Amino acid sequence: GALPIAHGGAADLFSKFAQSWHPVSMGSASPSPTWLEITGVASALTLGNISFFIATLFFLAPAVAFIAMYRSLKRNGLSVRVSSAGGVIYSFSPVLINSINQGRLGTLVIALLLPSFTSLRLYVFNSRTNWRRIYTTGLFAGFIGAFSPILLIIWSTSLLVIFLISLFVRREEIKANRKFEDLINLNFDIEKRIFALSLVPLLLNFPWSGTLLLHPTQILLQPGLPLSGGSALNLLFMNPGGVSGVPIWIFSLFLPFLFVALFSRKFVKIGLFTTTLFSLSLFLSPLHVTGHGSVGKFWTGDLLLVCEVLLIPVALQIFIELIPNLRGSRLGLGHFVSGFVSLLAIYSVISTGIWLSLVGGNSEVKSGSPNVIPAFITSLSETATRPKTLVLEKSGTSTNYFITRGSDLELGDPDITVGNPPEIDSAVDELISGTGINSSKVLGLYGIQYVYMRNPIDQGLVRTIDGLGGFVRSSATDSGIVWKVAGSLPRLSIKDALGTVTKVDATDIGAQTQINTLGTVTLAEKYDGNWRLLLSGKSIPVSHSAIGQPVFDVPEGGNFVLDYDGTKRCALISTQGIIFLSILVLALPAGRRRR
Repeated sequence: GALPIAHGGAADLFSKFAQSWHPVSMGSASPSPTWLEITGVASALTLGNISFFIATLFFLAPAVAFIAMYRSLKRNGLSVRVSSAGGVIYSFSPVLINSINQGRLGTLVIALLLPSFTSLRLYVFNSRTNWRRIYTTGLFAGFIGAFSPILLIIWSTSLLVIFLISLFVRREEIKANRKFEDLINLNFDIEKRIFALSLVPLLLNFPWSGTLLLHPTQILLQPGLPLSGGSALNLLFMNPGGVSGVPIWIFSLFLPFLFVALFSRKFVKIGLFTTTLFSLSLFLSPLHVTGHGSVGKFWTGDLLLVCEVLLIPVALQIFIELIPNLRGSRLGLGHFVSGFVSLLAIYSVISTGIWLSLVGGNSEVKSGSPNVIPAFITSLSETATRPKTLVLEKSGTSTNYFITRGSDLELGDPDITVGNPPEIDSAVDELISGTGINSSKVLGLYGIQYVYMRNPIDQGLVRTIDGLGGFVRSSATDSGIVWKVAGSLPRLSIKDALGTVTKVDATDIGAQTQINTLGTVTLAEKYDGNWRLLLSGKSIPVSHSAIGQPVFDVPEGGNFVLDYDGTKRCALISTQGIIFLSILVLALPAGRRRR
């Protein structure tokens, strides 16, 4: 599903979060998302065992979601029976079940947190609301936004628009007090609070939130691999759909709930807000988003989840208020509508339970899944050459591919993966189409030493690769076929004046060794200007090769030290830590003075 393999422990996630250069695909300097750090901290509940923590979270999610919604409804003054009914409806909702079956970690975490956020009414404030509550709300919103870029941007953008509208409405008052000493005497209490609430979640997720603003398409991506959702018909019934998702014949309750809220005078604002979110999800659902090393349709689950959390208490409160009126009136339309909705609720919960027990358990998320990469390629990744492997996979009528460094994608890897150099994409496209007479040369220059086609095998593509020069079949097993790329370079090499290429021992990121050859050092990675080479203590400037690689002109032999300059990343992490601690202190209750 959308969830990569969760190996290692909390220390591995913290290390990945702090890294400046990520050895995934062709390399990436993209800042790690904040949710990695949060997940690492939360895994303390399982003594830092990430895989056990993730497995426990997915296993207990329906029960925790029931408790979260039950407590939320109880805070709203509903009875135990009604709150229990609301908890059951929520725990069997299509968004929650689909998130579990498809490995949607971000949506799952939000589903467990959002009921508490809405029940505490942290989003309700005015000019007299104390600042501790404002910072607590911002802290909670930033935590949720770390797992959902689109909710983070909607929250901050909406509040910023309200802030600007408020200033526009008061423009005459502001013009009349242009002097600074007059402006500071004006009452901007509500504007200050709105602006703080719009800014705090973004600051808490900085610098990752900055990449969302620089690359707006990333707002439409979820944590993990991009996995497409369902059709527009699924979405019309407020079911995000997708592979192993709840089928459409299990009718969702939330569309009737939406109509009930819209036609209720008491809850018309909530009805209009949820309709806006629902319309936005319908508008964005056809979009195909490129990112996280793949392509997929926009996942509407986060937007629908907000609708569900808002509609359940509204529908139940209307139902409770309607029952006394129906008891004292003659049989009419109200009785039939309430009876139909009640039967629909029973049908939805029971049919979802039966479907889960019979078919729904065969989901995309599994523990102990087989490795994607053959064992011998994985073992080669630990050698000094650090080879890369191009993995081809047939999916329907299309062929997908990704580049690995010998291991399967792990938790957080898709989120820091950026696009391949255009030379790589062109070489792979020509390889698949059969026109790539130079494909092996380009792939080899980037340190891709193997091409691996997973089952199911496309025999036509196999014959195409066999017929092209530069690819030598190495093995063919039940799991797939492996070709070795002829003349491929190691991750780090030096080419002398005679054209002789010598391997330089390297680690996952840098290298430290002694060289006796002068020439051009080539790093088979995506170009980045922050690579630094010290030769006997002297700095050698990095330059850009013809195909987009970092290269260094080495005039002599000596002590060779290659590393990535992570000064900027360290500064940004320190800034984020200072911001978090500052907001946490402002959100915590103040101690009482002793007399």
